[in-house]
Amino acid sequence: LWLHMFPRRCYQSLILGLVLVCLQIPAEIFPTEMRTFCHGICAASGKVGALFAAVLFNYLPRDTDLFSVCGFTCFLAFILTVITIPDTTGMDLLEIDRKWRMALEGRQNDYDGPANDSRYTSMFERY
Repeated sequence: LWLHMFPRRCYQSLILGLVLVCLQIPAEIFPTEMRTFCHGICAASGKVGALFAAVLFNYLPRDTDLFSVCGFTCFLAFILTVITIPDTTGMDLLEIDRKWRMALEGRQNDYDGPANDSRYTSMFERY
């Protein structure tokens, strides 16, 4: 039974990670009016990344350790995610919408609320 369940649990863990990146994060950091558009961008960029990897793997020398290449690529994606994605844990989604609405109206400097607190901004926005 354990041998039968282990691959299934590994697959479910993988799917949970993909759902988090492609669905949950855009739902929290983008304004309501643009959420579905941003979900589409996330899904499309994932597909383009998969195509890009499939094409480039054919050009790698045969003696290349593909496990190391995949690990390095995942590490780079992790660093990019940590730097650019804000942590909105504990913040009201309506407050994020308010900040985005003011930015879209060209009044991003007029917003003075909790969404500008350094706890809720990405490293990229802070520096």
